Amino acid sequence: MKYIVAALVIAAIVAFFFRNRRAGPPTFKPLDVTHREDRSPDAFYRAYYAESGVKEISIPVIREVLEAVSKATGLPAGKLEPADGLGAIAAANGLQRAFLVAHLGNEFPEAEKEMMQKMAAGEFTSLHHAIALVVNARVQARRGA
Repeated sequence: MKYIVAALVIAAIVAFFFRNRRAGPPTFKPLDVTHREDRSPDAFYRAYYAESGVKEISIPVIREVLEAVSKATGLPAGKLEPADGLGAIAAANGLQRAFLVAHLGNEFPEAEKEMMQKMAAGEFTSLHHAIALVVNARVQARRGA
C-alpha cells in the first residue's frame, strides 16, 4: 500500500513539473499603436498626469521613461499611454516583459530594486507603474541630496 501512495505522489510531482514546463513564459498580444495620436511629453503629461497631482517638473523624467521604452521596443514614444501593459509593449517587438523591465532597471538604477520587487509580486505591469516608480525615485533622490 505504501508503494502505491509513493508512486501516486511521484506521479503527481512529475505531472506538476511537466505541466508548468510546457506553459513557458506568459504570452501577450502585441500592442498596436498605429492609430494613436503622437503626443509630445508635455501633451502626454497634460493628458494623463496634470490633474493627478504629479508636478510639471516631472515632465523630463516622464520623457526619459517613454524614450527608454521606445528605445527597447521600437514603438514611438509619443504613442504610448500609461495604461499600456509592459507585456504588450514588449511583445510589439517580439520581446519578453522581463527583458523590458531589465532594460528599464538598467536605464533607471535608482528605481531598479523596487521595479524587480514589484515585478516579482505581480504589481509592475503597466507603463504607468514604470513612470511612477522612476518619478518617485527621482523625487526621493532630490530630497536626500
